[in-house]
Amino acid sequence: MYRQRNQRLGLFITLVCLWTQAGLAQSVKGTEPTLIDKLTLPKALELARAKYPGLRRKLALIKAAEIDAQALNVALMPQAGVQAQALNATSNQVRGAYVSNGGLLLPISGVRTDGFNSQATWTSGVSMLVDWEAITFGRRQMRRDQAKLAIEQTQADYEGELFTHQVRVCDAYLLALNAQKAVALQTANLQRTQELQRIIRASTADGLRPGIDSAVANTEVARAQLLVLESQQAAQQQVLRLTELIGQPDPTMQLDSMVFYNQLPQLPLHPRNNPVVHPQLLLFQKNIELGKASESLLKAAALPSVSVFGSLQGRGSGISERAQPDGTFRIDPSLGAGLPLRAYNYIVGLTTVWRPSDLWRSKYSVSAQRERINASQLAYDQQALELQAASQNAVLQLAQAMARAQQAPLQLNAAKQAYIQAQARYESGLDNIQALTQTSALLNRAEVDQALTTSSVWRALLLRAATAGNLDSFLQQLPH
Repeated sequence: MYRQRNQRLGLFITLVCLWTQAGLAQSVKGTEPTLIDKLTLPKALELARAKYPGLRRKLALIKAAEIDAQALNVALMPQAGVQAQALNATSNQVRGAYVSNGGLLLPISGVRTDGFNSQATWTSGVSMLVDWEAITFGRRQMRRDQAKLAIEQTQADYEGELFTHQVRVCDAYLLALNAQKAVALQTANLQRTQELQRIIRASTADGLRPGIDSAVANTEVARAQLLVLESQQAAQQQVLRLTELIGQPDPTMQLDSMVFYNQLPQLPLHPRNNPVVHPQLLLFQKNIELGKASESLLKAAALPSVSVFGSLQGRGSGISERAQPDGTFRIDPSLGAGLPLRAYNYIVGLTTVWRPSDLWRSKYSVSAQRERINASQLAYDQQALELQAASQNAVLQLAQAMARAQQAPLQLNAAKQAYIQAQARYESGLDNIQALTQTSALLNRAEVDQALTTSSVWRALLLRAATAGNLDSFLQQLPH
């Protein structure tokens, strides 16, 4: 495992962490049994996409943005309302100003001319109002464009999170495979030391070897057993981390397959131009576009609006329409006299509202929005710079990993030859137990190094694909 230099990669920090040891989740809740016999990497990616809560949350946000866009389309349509009322109140009215408090029923009754009267009567009213902002000077379309960009932004957020999570799953899968490979290697090492222990015990029992050789052999077997236990624990931890990422925590999951260690990927080491926007950059790009749409809407908000207005109204009252001979109006306090509608009116026309002072206020709002757009652009530039540096680093890591992978087999073959020779010299009495145990340890380390270097090539390829923004170059190289 190779350590990277500490560097800030923003949202892309997960990609650089491919070269650091993954930590173990402290607790796992809600563990459910799985029906998977052996987990392949494509199957792990499929399960992660379908079951991981973080990705499902992003999908819910996309759906919410789509519903918001539908609600906006309804809000931009003509608005209609109906209001009906029946009131028991006095009929005193005076001339003067009247301000409606946003109701649908407009004041259409007359003013009494016979003085004040505290007697109450029933009145009724029904009104239907239709209002539509017909001319918006482009604001209607701007709102639709803004809602569309909001959907695209949430989709870009999902795609970026999906891509990053797929990288996490792939890396966790390789680490889990590596841990399970270590279990197999340490198990083979234990069997080798147990076989050597059996031979030495027989030799010491016959008096051909000193008793210390048997003690050393026992020590080596105990040490090999500890290595097996440690590797098993590490393998369970890595499998648990992997299965947590796919939404099915299970430390006993079996992975398929170890053929990763039988071949190396065949890809050019030099990066090629990628015309597709990196998923991590796409979110920043949509943030900039959404900010520009908000700026346009702020500019248009200071323009006037023209609305088509129509209303149909009816009123009823227990007060007579005509004055009596003495100049007073007859008041009938019964409910039946006040509820029937007696007077009707309609209103059709245009209304326009323009507040020139909004031009002054919007000036500062637009300036603030431009600074937000500038901040989003700088964040985009910073992320692009970090991705460029990470891409170059990935190329170097892949080149170094492949160079080490070419040397590892030479080390393993040399260690095997050394062990065979040391075993033969020990059995013939030409060497002592210390030389044999040293070569056995060298062989075990060479076997582990061989597996690590092979795994490091695949992880370096994954890092390179991650920085390029396209995992196909990695997934297409998977062993079949």
